[in-house]
Amino acid sequence: MDRRVVVVLPGTRDTSKNIIKYLRDLDVEFKIIPVINVKINYDEVKSARRIFSLGFTPEVSVFTSKTAVKIVKKLLPEAWKHAKKHSLAIGPGTASLLRKLGILKVEYPEKHSSEGLIKYLVDLPYSTNLVVYCSSEVSFQFEKFIKDYFKQSYLWKLYSLSEKNTSVKKIVEFIRRDQYKRYIIVVTSLKILKIISRENELFTKHKNVFLSVISKRLISEALHLGLKVDHCPSINNIREYYIELRKYISDLVSGFS
Repeated sequence: MDRRVVVVLPGTRDTSKNIIKYLRDLDVEFKIIPVINVKINYDEVKSARRIFSLGFTPEVSVFTSKTAVKIVKKLLPEAWKHAKKHSLAIGPGTASLLRKLGILKVEYPEKHSSEGLIKYLVDLPYSTNLVVYCSSEVSFQFEKFIKDYFKQSYLWKLYSLSEKNTSVKKIVEFIRRDQYKRYIIVVTSLKILKIISRENELFTKHKNVFLSVISKRLISEALHLGLKVDHCPSINNIREYYIELRKYISDLVSGFS
């Protein structure tokens, strides 16, 4: 009888592979079952191209995800050129990708969240030319801050996340297949959390299923959706989250031995 701990990863494959990188030396299985698709918003890309063609020259370029980085690099060469001046990433993973792709002047806030970005940006002068590259899931608070706080700024929602039709059913079927294992579902975005919440009985009827969320914002959202959170970060810091997740999983593995 196999009583192994399984880490279930419903995010994008890039996000899931990054999580595995931090946890791969643990004695656990990993199961990647993406529940979302990434769809590029070509209207926003077209809008960005037009603004840059009119001579817009941002002093600071803000990236809220790795996906945003990849879209700008591939589809907006003029924007990418300006990003080399000074870029701000939401966290270390996005910053690492920017550096890997040749942008060396990159910073990220202490808190890896939109709130952390606001705390960093609030110290910049009102006259700073700023651009933000993000998804349609960007928080209203952050979007309003960018529009209200800077004299000339643009925020482009370069992509949206949509649900994959049968992926949640695949997760349910995968977990029900072997009730002797323990499953930790790692949730990295609000979109994924809302999708997972429709299978609430996974967490209420199955005592071997645990939920981990990557940020404090997701804790309150999960509670609002009626989900029980078993693990969450003590602060909004991605690296700290991974450290705490490793310990939580290690304790589960030890308890299962």
